[in-house]
Amino acid sequence: MPEHRNTFAGNPLDREAARRRDEEWVGTQLRDASAEFLPLRSLTFPMRQVDGGMRLAWSRLPVGADIDRHPALLLGTSNGAARFAINEAAAPGQFELSDDASFMDLRAAAPVLDGDDAGIAAQARAFLDWHERHQFCAVCGAPTEAVQGGISRKCRSCPAEHFPRTDPVVITVVIDTERDRCLLGRQASWPAGMFSALAGFIDHGESIEDAVRREVAEESGIDAVNVRYHSSQPWPFPSSLMIGCHADAGSADINYDEWEMDDVRWFTRDEIRDSLEQPAAQLGQPGLPEGALSLPGPMAIAHTLITAWADGTA
Repeated sequence: MPEHRNTFAGNPLDREAARRRDEEWVGTQLRDASAEFLPLRSLTFPMRQVDGGMRLAWSRLPVGADIDRHPALLLGTSNGAARFAINEAAAPGQFELSDDASFMDLRAAAPVLDGDDAGIAAQARAFLDWHERHQFCAVCGAPTEAVQGGISRKCRSCPAEHFPRTDPVVITVVIDTERDRCLLGRQASWPAGMFSALAGFIDHGESIEDAVRREVAEESGIDAVNVRYHSSQPWPFPSSLMIGCHADAGSADINYDEWEMDDVRWFTRDEIRDSLEQPAAQLGQPGLPEGALSLPGPMAIAHTLITAWADGTA
């Protein structure tokens, strides 16, 4: 199967898994003149416009930055130069950015952000968010400190070491080949007319295939068979890995869980194609006729999975 690059996938940095174990090497990179820093302000990013798109706006580490309280997190290296993410609170107002830079929410910027930068931003956001939330040991309650460039946090009191978590989520488009239709659902909080692929977190001790079958059954009452992987997507809100799949329908009668879902329906290929051809039909944007089908925009892996089926490549 050819590799598909979803938004936030394809981070080009070398994460330096081996060299970052050397605290002295990490310290040398922090002081190196070629090192660049990405200061996040309340998990928003400094960005600048370049040729009609958006790029991350990197900076130098200000002298006297409080990296004990707000550690610089090593994202990796590019062309031998280290790249770090850091909370802007380490040196408020002191990071030197270009005049055209402004802080933006990643969800808003991702559709126009350079692909490589989107992957770096996903790593930085999830990485920094985890460190901000896990400053105390889950075993004994004592303070923790970032080690190895932030790849983990070590308790200052007991031997416990804590690592950033990633929560796996299955997201699936179920296909009824005989009737040439696919299964989509919606939640009550979504814009009117919007439907998407069925999704849910993988439970402990559960395989991807079992999670697909369980989630589809729970949310729609449909039996999912012949589960097959398509592609994946890091989703840094805050730290999930979306595992995109297609599956065949082993049954046809929908009986959805009204506690989880507002509606679940079968949609024909023509209905899906008509929606994909309408720009206003992405994420419930204004201009959509009443009762028309709205689908997730290209930033979401659900869009990739739905489009792959509509194009006959699923």
